[in-house]
Amino acid sequence: MDKPSTHKALVIVPSVIYLSLATYVFIYPGSLKIFRNYGDLIFIPTLSFLSGQKEALFTLLPAMAIYTSRSVFIGMLFMWSSVALSFYYYQKDGILLLPLLIATFLASLHPDLVEALRKERFYIKKLRKAYADLLSDYGRLEKRLSSIQDTEAILNALKNCGSLEDYLKALKEQFRLKSISISPKRNGVYKDTIVDMANCSFHVLVKLEKGSVYVNFYLNNPLELYDKELLKNLEKAGKLINLFIESVEEKSQAKVIAL
Repeated sequence: MDKPSTHKALVIVPSVIYLSLATYVFIYPGSLKIFRNYGDLIFIPTLSFLSGQKEALFTLLPAMAIYTSRSVFIGMLFMWSSVALSFYYYQKDGILLLPLLIATFLASLHPDLVEALRKERFYIKKLRKAYADLLSDYGRLEKRLSSIQDTEAILNALKNCGSLEDYLKALKEQFRLKSISISPKRNGVYKDTIVDMANCSFHVLVKLEKGSVYVNFYLNNPLELYDKELLKNLEKAGKLINLFIESVEEKSQAKVIAL
């Protein structure tokens, strides 16, 4: 493999890591504080060095100008990194670039430029926070809309079904359940809801005018039992069966309604 190809191969992996972390920090502004403060300082000089291109040295100048207004220490580290790269790429001729590099650093300390950059940074920070808030609000609204739609489907099933069997079939189709059954409450069991991971089922206690029963929802995937919104809707739907039946025979041989 020739030298240019080697440099290109070396620069791919750190570039992907850098872009991935930068994207993550942009989407989640409050995370990875170390990368937010020092990520550019680590990756930009490293990528400039690995690229093997002399022109890559000048990518440090914008970073130097931006970071100097935020932190003189980090800006100075960028300047010394650019100085080191200038001598690495241009050997003795690198000294000719020293005035440019130092002038860029000093110009970045100008009060007007510093203030302008701070205002822009503050504005971008507000935009990122607003974007994060919008995403959060959108997520809540989407979740609320889904809950309303599920409630509407339950009420429609209740209104359109003339029998308990039809109502349970509608619930099974709406929530894509494996099966539903109704069984009398066993003695000594009083929990309002039971999550049975072993049998991939969710049981809801329903009190009738005479006695109590469990509505048993059997799901297709155990992971669905971790969906709190789904379990909430199933509990809500299960308790409405008391509109169809008033009592159940509480004996061991009691009839079990199953679908």
